[in-house]
Amino acid sequence: MRTIICTVIVAATLLHSAPAFAEKNSDAAVVNPKDRMVCKRTQRTGTRFQTKVCKTAGQWDAIAEQHRRDVSEMVDRPQVEIRRE
Repeated sequence: MRTIICTVIVAATLLHSAPAFAEKNSDAAVVNPKDRMVCKRTQRTGTRFQTKVCKTAGQWDAIAEQHRRDVSEMVDRPQVEIRRE
């Protein structure tokens, strides 16, 4: 009888403290989406093997923006005209 009462008390204590543990973990679950790790597989020319590159989402966005700037710079660059007389 005594063990049953002790078991009920321990179970009630654990059930009562479970929401407190959940609240502590919920703060850790709030993470900036830019800090999320994203892995991509890339394939180099001349080989059939792929390499895995892991960076944060913010780093991937920065790389994509740099590529967009580079392409727009190449497109908008003035053309050189060579005249032959």
